[in-house]
Formats: sequence, C-alpha cells, structure tokens
Amino acid sequence: MVKIFQQDSGAVATVFCALESIHAALAVMAHDQMPKQLYKEEIIERILEFSRHQITDVMSAYDPTYRALHKPSENGAFEADEDEEFDADFGSSSKRRRSIKTVKVKKSALNKVSGAMNSILQKLCTILGLLKDLLLIEKLSDSCILQLVKTSFTTFLVDNIQLLQLKAIGLISGIFYSYTQHRTYVIDEILQLLWKLPSSKRALRTYHLPDEEQRQIQMVTALLIQLVHSSANLPEAFRKASSGNSILEVSIDAIYPTKCHEAATETCCLFWTRVLQRFTSVKTQDANELKVMMENLVMDLLTTLNLPEYPASAPILEVLCVLLLQNAGLKSKDISARSMAIDLLGTIATRLKQEAVLCSRDRFWILQELIEEDNVDKNYAKDACSICLDGRVEKKLFVCQVCQRLFHSDCMGVREHEVPNRGWYCQFCLCRNQLLVLQSYCKSQCKDDGKKSQNQSENNSEASDTITKLEIVQQMLLNYLQDVVSADDINLFVRWYILNKAFSSQDCVCIDTKGKIIYLQVLCVPMVQG
Repeated sequence: MVKIFQQDSGAVATVFCALESIHAALAVMAHDQMPKQLYKEEIIERILEFSRHQITDVMSAYDPTYRALHKPSENGAFEADEDEEFDADFGSSSKRRRSIKTVKVKKSALNKVSGAMNSILQKLCTILGLLKDLLLIEKLSDSCILQLVKTSFTTFLVDNIQLLQLKAIGLISGIFYSYTQHRTYVIDEILQLLWKLPSSKRALRTYHLPDEEQRQIQMVTALLIQLVHSSANLPEAFRKASSGNSILEVSIDAIYPTKCHEAATETCCLFWTRVLQRFTSVKTQDANELKVMMENLVMDLLTTLNLPEYPASAPILEVLCVLLLQNAGLKSKDISARSMAIDLLGTIATRLKQEAVLCSRDRFWILQELIEEDNVDKNYAKDACSICLDGRVEKKLFVCQVCQRLFHSDCMGVREHEVPNRGWYCQFCLCRNQLLVLQSYCKSQCKDDGKKSQNQSENNSEASDTITKLEIVQQMLLNYLQDVVSADDINLFVRWYILNKAFSSQDCVCIDTKGKIIYLQVLCVPMVQG
C-alpha cells in the first residue's frame, strides 16, 4: 500500500474519498437524538474494518521498522497482524521481541512520509474522535469493541504518530468508561503492549505534560492514568447538563460517589496485581525486563504526582506500595520479588521525602494559608505581592477588595489589562464567595424539604456556616481545571474523580436531600464574580 501511495495518486484520492464518507457518516451517527435506524451493525463493522486497514497502512508508512516486521505474506495478509497469545513462560514472546533488535531497515526515501499520507493520518484522527463520541450514544457489539481495542493498541507500537496515539488513548478510555464488562480485557491488553514494545521503545517518552518544565512521559503511562480517571463513571446527567442551573438540579444516590472511588481503586489493584503475577511467573531474564518496565512506570507516575491534571497518579502509586509491602513484595518467598520491592519502594520514598523537604522550605502563599489555622486574623504585607513577596514599583500591584492583599497580575496568572480597576478579588476570596453562594443554596434546599427533621436541618445549617481553607483551595483547583479547557471531556472526568476522592474523605461540599447527593462543584460554574 505504501508503494501504491507513492506511485498512484488516484489510489490516494480513492482512499481519502472513502475516509471522507466515513467522516460524514460518523458525524451524523455521533450526533445526539438521531433515529435508531442509522445505527446498523453491518455499516459500523465496515467502517471499523476499513479504518483498521488504513491505520495499519499509515503505521507502515511512518515507521519503517513496523513495515519490515509486517510484510504481506503470499495470501496478502500481514504476517504479524494478529495478536499472539503469551505462553506460560513468555518464551515465544521473548524470542519474538528480542528478534526485533536484529531487524535492520535501510534508511531511504521511504522514510519520508508524503503529504497525502499526512492528510490521511489527520482524517483518521478525526474518525477515532468521532468513534469515541459514538460509543457514548450507541451500544456497540462486543466484536466491534474488541476490534476497536486491538486497533487502538497497535498504534502504540510505532513512532511519529503521536496525534493518532492521543486519539487512541481517548477511544480506549471511552471504551473503559462505557463498557465495564471489558475492563479486564483492556488491562490485559496494556500488559501485552508493555511486553510487545521493542527494547528501543520501552522508555520512549512522547506524551507532553502541561507544565513549565516541558516534561514528557510514556504514552502507556498516560493511558493508564486516563483509564483510572474514566473508571469513576461520571453520571449521565452531568455529561448532558449544559448550564449551572441544570447542574444544581441534578441529584444522584448518596452511595454513588463512594462506588466510583472504589471502582477507580479496583482498576489500580487489577493492573498492579496482573503485573506482579507475571513477574513471579516469568524467567529470570524476562523478570529483569519486566522490572525495568515497572521502574519506568513508577518514574512517570512520580513525574505526574503533583500535577493537578493527573490526580490518579497518587492512588496508582499507593496501591503499588500496598501490594509491595505484602506477599507480592517484601513478604514474598522469591528473593527477586523482595529485591524489586525494596528498589521500587526506595525510589518512591526517596522522591516523596525530597518533595516534602522542598515543600517545607517553600513560602508559597497557598501553603501558608493551609498551615495557619482557620479564622485567624493575619496582617498581610502592605507593599509587596503576597505571592512573590516582591514590592518593586515597576510592577503594578492590584489590591483584593476583600482581604486587602496585594498581587501582581502575572503572579495571579492573568494579564494586566484583564484586571478591573474596581471590585477585583483574588482567587482565594473569589472561591470563598463561590462556596458561600453554594452553601446558601444548600440552606434553601434544606428549608424547602419538609420531610427533613428539625435536628437534621439544624445540623446542616451549622455545617454550612463554616468554610475551611482546605475547601477553598479545593475549589481553586477545580476552577483551574475548568479553565484548562480541552477539546474533549478529559478534564470533566478529572474533576469528577477529584470530587469522588474528596467525598470519600468527607472533604467535599455537597448537600444531602431525600437520600440524594447534589454535587455543586462538579462543573465549577463561576456563578459569583465577587
């Protein structure tokens, strides 16, 4: 197919026209409230089959090594197109993986990808995004789901198609969210992917993190984190709500957030349990390679540990530490398992200790707010920014109308011309006002509910009179995640995950009426500007 693309422009036009047709069909089917007659299984299967072949061709064009290992056989099929099952001792997989090192591909003009192939790649990315939307609207058959999973995972085996891999992560996360019966299968596919990756691509970090240091992690680590986020199923009513008022009318069972948090923990346990089971069942050489894989995963998780966009990194590491402290690690009879546990636990403990020391030395203003007790008056500096503690006159200082603290506009993450001349509030005071409005709504709901006892109403009223600094900082985090708008709903899942975790620790602002939990922070609608 690569040669055809280079020699026949008509074939390229035909393929691109077919992809345009698929794009149009999926755009219609992925729209809400379409007639059920559109969702014919035969049509969807043909779309998936054609897309799968085009993804394979694109992968061959972008990665010469993949093309050399997947040459067409005499019957026209790809030799390594089907997934191979792992032997009990991983023998055949290990031999195949080590044989990849011996494959030599000559660098030639084939390495230069044509503009037509780039256009096809962009169209395939769009198609994968629409397939994710389709998953949330129409229930697909198991055969279609398994085909989507296999196709998406193959994209991680090649280089230079990061955008397609990002779309594959979104598609797999959508499957993990919508089709809970296939979660174990998806986790097993991740483990097979880790084992299939050539040694040269084991520690390849191409997933860019949204931080100032421009750090990167492995695509498979990003996938694992997103799967944990997606495992805490977001209520359908929240996904369809389009405004702050509609969010306030949504209520769910009081036990639902706890179940979501438990589901996320189960995903972490399932992944690490499968990894550790394979570690104890493989041979010595393969065990060493698996240990290196785990070390790479741990390093990536430590890299994302303190980034607000990846709250699942902490519980993934917590579950690993718990398992390593038990029979799978320090209490294991296998010397190699105990040695691995000591190395990994030591790496994690060292990094956490280093960050704890840095945190204790940091004078960051939010940390100072958390350290100090609530309801304690404090005299703030009258001539310096509360964030950078710099009072130079060449930088304009803005005063908060509530707390009277001074801030530089760039320190607050806003442009100077965006700061109003009057009535400006810092993020801390703004979030406090948001929570006051939400809690006032809580009181009104409790008063309107005649079925509640007087004692319960009094308890709710007393509980809503106090807003802790921790709740304010939590609201700041949720507001930040709302501002970091992305093309899909990843951040919505992240905020929902944070709320579930906060609820499980009884550290979340919510109201309980008629046995229902109404989450007022889930979309963090900025209803109050002052």
